[in-house]
Amino acid sequence: MIYPDLPINERERIRALQEYDILDTIPEQDFDDLTRLASSICGTPISLISLIDTRRQWFKSKHGLKDAETSRDLAFCAHAINKPNEMMIVPDARADNRFADNPLVTGAPNVVFYAGVPLVNPDGFSLGTLCIIDNTPRNLTPEQKLALTVLGNQVVKLFELKKKNILLDIQKNEIEAINKELKLFAHVASHDLQEPLRMVTKFLGQIEKNYKDKLDENGRTYIHYAKDGAQRMRTIISDLLDYSAAGNKPFEFEPIDMNELAQKTEQLLHAAIEEKGAVLRWEKLPEIIGARTPLQQVLLNLVSNAIKYQPPGNKPVVTISSSITEDSWQFCIADNGIGIDQKNFEKIFVLFQRLVNKDEYPGTGIGLSTTKKIIEKHNGNIWVESTPSIGTKIYFTISKHPSKNSLNTKN
Repeated sequence: MIYPDLPINERERIRALQEYDILDTIPEQDFDDLTRLASSICGTPISLISLIDTRRQWFKSKHGLKDAETSRDLAFCAHAINKPNEMMIVPDARADNRFADNPLVTGAPNVVFYAGVPLVNPDGFSLGTLCIIDNTPRNLTPEQKLALTVLGNQVVKLFELKKKNILLDIQKNEIEAINKELKLFAHVASHDLQEPLRMVTKFLGQIEKNYKDKLDENGRTYIHYAKDGAQRMRTIISDLLDYSAAGNKPFEFEPIDMNELAQKTEQLLHAAIEEKGAVLRWEKLPEIIGARTPLQQVLLNLVSNAIKYQPPGNKPVVTISSSITEDSWQFCIADNGIGIDQKNFEKIFVLFQRLVNKDEYPGTGIGLSTTKKIIEKHNGNIWVESTPSIGTKIYFTISKHPSKNSLNTKN
């Protein structure tokens, strides 16, 4: 008997095999179907998916054989993997000096005929073989050889699929860990960070009130900047919490009269509308299925932006309109404001992206990112049409068939 040589890339080959995390796993129907088909096509009593480990060959699938593994030194497949581009065929092992006195030939399972196609992964490593065994001498027809090769390719594809699923599980676990950290951050931001900022703002106000006459112009200016910075920080934290909630909280799925949300938006923005002399109009809007509070936030973000981004002295006119398609409800928020250059249409939905001077138009650059996230969780899209100095139209759709993964039905 001649013992099999080790492949020249044995260390890397073993590492590649281990990356599939398939050794010593339970039987799987997909693999068993392939070995059964191989035996049926080739007319052999035994068919195996054999993986060559450091000291053994282990059978991921076995048809017609009870043993789960054998010694690598005795394995025909350990010879086959040394020529990854060839099918190894042994018509009669009893007449082959490599195997004539092999215990697997002289005793059970009495291997006489063997054919094995190497299972070569995309990186070129032979992981093992798909092999067929008979206890009488024989050979394969060209059609059977082709079929065995095709089935071997399917085995490798199943390996690759399992490997990708493993990576997806790892990524899923990493994402879940990140989400837990984000939730912890939201808790810290809403309590541990907001409270000190409230205290800073409060005491700055007290200093300004009680020591106003003792401060020179520079002192009053510094306090103004400090209060403004603290207020901006509170606004950023609040907007970040909204952005985080839009991605993490499950939405309640219910019928919504969008006319009610428009009216509520007008009430909530009453002060800004009064200050700017704005006009907010809406046509008869439909009743839809969606998440009430997040969609209220969408209207608030879009309408408040339409009122805010106006030329000096301009009277804002904002219109909410809608239309219905086969699969979705489409809405449009139109204004007569400063407009947006076409090259910036995608940028406005990017987190922290601001296109205007923050002193002229205060904001954090988070609102539209939050809006986009909410719309996408409704299986919708959002986009912009605009002409500088003329006005802007922001369109968004709400799917009539929202994803069950992102929305919960409210009973």
